[in-house]
Amino acid sequence: MGLVDLLLQSGGGDLLGQIAKKANTDKNGAEDLLKNLGSAMFGQVKGRVESGKHDSTGLEDLISDSKYADMLDAPSRHYNDKKMQDNGNDLLGYITGSREGSREVASQVSKKTGFDVSIIKNLLPMLAPLIIGSLGKGMLGGGSGSSLAPSNSSGGGLMGMLDFDNDGSVVDDVAGLAMKYIF
Repeated sequence: MGLVDLLLQSGGGDLLGQIAKKANTDKNGAEDLLKNLGSAMFGQVKGRVESGKHDSTGLEDLISDSKYADMLDAPSRHYNDKKMQDNGNDLLGYITGSREGSREVASQVSKKTGFDVSIIKNLLPMLAPLIIGSLGKGMLGGGSGSSLAPSNSSGGGLMGMLDFDNDGSVVDDVAGLAMKYIF
């Protein structure tokens, strides 16, 4: 199961309902928006890890924290929690690197989906903990730790999960995601 699939199935589809409500759209529109947001945000994580310019220790610690993976089972408990919204804004820094990075994600997804950028900006803090949770659930199965550093064998750790085409390199996948949102 892919990382975006984990998001789509989050809370038995409850997340899609919440996104539909916040974006004033139907289930199909919410699914399209979530797929695009999920892909863009996973691409941001992938690019940051692959670049080697950033210490991924903090991100690794977040992914290993089972509270985020557990949120996927019942995300509705956290939608209106002010503390979780603040936490979501902090997590965006780990995912996108900066406020400008978050704005760029929102702008790209807006162009791709047609949803207003302000709606997307409002969804990002809500989705950030679930993105981290999806990585944790997908990579760790909610269990023991792993390393985010690239491994010598294809498919290892976070890098293996982010290698969407399983060719041993995430560079082409990052470029593909970037091209998808540019054009």
